[in-house]
Amino acid sequence: MSKCKYCNSTGHGACAYSPHKFHELQEDEKRCVFCGSSGYGNCAYGPAKKHKHGSGANKCRWCGATGNGRGCPYNPDRVHEK
Repeated sequence: MSKCKYCNSTGHGACAYSPHKFHELQEDEKRCVFCGSSGYGNCAYGPAKKHKHGSGANKCRWCGATGNGRGCPYNPDRVHEK
């Protein structure tokens, strides 16, 4: 099971040690690092209020696309991030 990179908790939600105040679980490319959802889009716990998956699947962590460069609808910077 993944653990928060700031406090080693396996839970989701508030984290006293994170700079953005939410647990950030590492590294599951099939799940959001903030809430554990397998979906993309809106996230109750993400600092940008968007799901962000772990790396490793050769897909954008924010939207799941296999492309590179600009055009990600969910990354606050609008760039696909692998």
